Amino acid sequence: MDIAPRLLHPALQALLLGGVSMVLVLLRRHVPALVTALVAVAWIWFASTPAVALALHDALATPAPGTTPRADAIVVLGGDTLPVNDWSRATTRAGKGLALWRAGLAPVLLVSGSDQARALAQGLEVSGVPARDLKIEDTSTNTHENARNSALLLRANGSTDILLVTSPIHMRRAAGAFRHEGLAVTVVPTADTHASLVRAPSWLPRRDALTLTARCLREYAALWVYRQRGWI
Repeated sequence: MDIAPRLLHPALQALLLGGVSMVLVLLRRHVPALVTALVAVAWIWFASTPAVALALHDALATPAPGTTPRADAIVVLGGDTLPVNDWSRATTRAGKGLALWRAGLAPVLLVSGSDQARALAQGLEVSGVPARDLKIEDTSTNTHENARNSALLLRANGSTDILLVTSPIHMRRAAGAFRHEGLAVTVVPTADTHASLVRAPSWLPRRDALTLTARCLREYAALWVYRQRGWI
C-alpha cells in the first residue's frame, strides 16, 4: 500500500514525532526531546478537535448547486461506502446518482472506479436502472484515471455534458480532472453535514474529527499533486 497517504495522517505524524523524542532522550538532548514530545501531543490534540476538522472540511468542500440542470450523463465515482439495503439514500454516491437518474436529469448513468464500478452497476440495476442506461468504467485506480477513462467512454457515446457525483471534499479535484478532459461538469456532491461534529464541543478531541482531518489533509495534498502534474 502507498505509504504517502499514511504519512499524512496526524496520528502517524504524532507517533513519528514521539519516536524522534525518544531518540533525543537516548542522546541526552533533553530539552529538544521535551519540545518534540510537546509538539506531538499538541498536534494530535489539535487535529482531533471538531473546530479544526470542520474548518478544513468547509474550506475544501464544494457545495451543492441551487438547481441541477439536465445533462447527457450522470457520472458516479467509486470510493464511497456501498449501500447495504437501501440504494435510494441520497447521502451515498450511489443513492445520489440513482436519484438523479430517477428524476430524468440524464439518460445515461456511468459508474467509474476499479474498486467499485461493477458492484455499483449491479446495485443500481437491481434498483431499477436498466442495463442499457448503465455504462461501466472499471479500470481506473485514481481520480485522474476516472476522468480520462470515463471521458473516452462518454465521448464515444456522444456525451459531453455531465452531472458529477462524489463527496464534497473530493469534488474540487474530481471536477477539475473531468473538465481537464474537455467535459462540461455540473457538480452534484453528496450530503456531508457531519452533524455530530457540529454539535460536539469544538476543542475536545474526538476520533471522528481526527478521521475527517486526515481525509482533508490527504485531499489538500492530492490537489497540490494534481496541479503540479497538470491533471486539473
